[in-house]
Amino acid sequence: MKKINFNIKFNFKIGVFTFASFFFLYLLYLSIPSLYDSGRVQKVLYYKLIEEFGLNLSLSSEITYRILPQPHFHIKDTKVFRDKSKVSEEIGEIKDLRVFISSKNFFNKKKIYINKIILSKSNFFFNRSNLDYINDFLNKDFSEKSIFIKKSKFFFSDKNDNIIFIYTINKLDFLKDVKENSNQIKTIGSIFKIPIKFSWQKNLSNKNTIVNFKAEKVDIDFINKGYLEKGKYFYENSFNILTNNLKTKYEFFDNSIKLNSKKSFIKNTPISYSGNIELSPFSFQIFVDAKDIDLEYFLNNTFLLNEIISSKILINDNINGQIRIKTNKLNKIRLFDNAIINFNFEEGDINLNNSQLINNKFAKILLYNSNFDQSDGSSNFNGEIKFDIFDYEQFFRVFSIPKKNRLKKKIYKINFQYTFNLNNSKFSIDKINFLDKNNKIIQSKNVDDFVEDNYEMRFQISNNVLFKNFMRQVINIYLEEG
Repeated sequence: MKKINFNIKFNFKIGVFTFASFFFLYLLYLSIPSLYDSGRVQKVLYYKLIEEFGLNLSLSSEITYRILPQPHFHIKDTKVFRDKSKVSEEIGEIKDLRVFISSKNFFNKKKIYINKIILSKSNFFFNRSNLDYINDFLNKDFSEKSIFIKKSKFFFSDKNDNIIFIYTINKLDFLKDVKENSNQIKTIGSIFKIPIKFSWQKNLSNKNTIVNFKAEKVDIDFINKGYLEKGKYFYENSFNILTNNLKTKYEFFDNSIKLNSKKSFIKNTPISYSGNIELSPFSFQIFVDAKDIDLEYFLNNTFLLNEIISSKILINDNINGQIRIKTNKLNKIRLFDNAIINFNFEEGDINLNNSQLINNKFAKILLYNSNFDQSDGSSNFNGEIKFDIFDYEQFFRVFSIPKKNRLKKKIYKINFQYTFNLNNSKFSIDKINFLDKNNKIIQSKNVDDFVEDNYEMRFQISNNVLFKNFMRQVINIYLEEG
């Protein structure tokens, strides 16, 4: 049997010409949408974006067609509207909108198939009256065609149009995972210059939700899970900050949120808490019971609090409420037995007023006129302490006051003005006043001079030895003054 030889000669020039011809024809085909009537394109895209993405966009006439990196229409200065009760409200501005289209059939100019859209350099404006737009959007089935937002900002304002906070978006993706049958949102951005990562997922079968949040700069992350049972959502939240874990169960009512926890830990110490959050006007009250508190740990590790205060994330006129922490045991703070610590949020200010540290045998201290101030990335906690003594003999013994001085005067109350630096956890006493039983200040030049001479003295507030030595000197000076 003879062999059959296939002798195919390839002509390089013909090959290049053929390839170039097909490439040129393909470019011509891709260029067809540039011939579409811009008015018709504007109309078709408007209805497509409503139908497929649920977006009511007022598209400008500045529409250009581009081939690279993929065929798409580039639209400048687009407006986003929210439709409510037959009234349209502008809630966003998009400077750069790109609508990427399928290249399957450009010959039919009446049908444009959208693959995805990208919004860039956008601003979105939300307040309490239009937050339902976000809620409605999340409750819809997302399009299988993705929405991407880049280099944009979300502005959140109160009812008086005062900006509460701004979320700066580096990247935000709206996706539908067909395999898992879920809507998903993934975003990277920043709030108050704190970088964050956030994701949201809703299972379309059982309607359960999962939220993940992480702020690495302040070492905060949480997972929030929502379960739909008998038409009502119940939520579980696991919040981690440093070595502390707060596990909270909560549910929504008409104008409030009720919460509670029985399995939370602060530095391996079990705590429980309950509380109520009112939504209109916004306020909250949370009560915490702790078996014991390692106050020394928190006093010596205030760098996180310094970051939070410096970022001004909690300094907001619309934040009002109180967190009250009660414990019957203070670890490593031998001078006091139990405590009530109040974190008060009052129209843009944070203080610890009316917090108490109690020694069951002889005295208690009360914090008042306290406040946080911030400058150059470092924050201070300033205020006054009232040292209320109900057994001055025991008080003298604790501070090792010589017997010869104990009989000279009785001490009822001592007031301190202090500064606590959150950046280095150092505490200083700026002024000391002794008071009589009628709360009248007893002038003492020697005490004033001693405090002024030792103004530069800084010590760890949890260091009992240094504090007691300092106080012993002050008390002896006052008693010896006669």
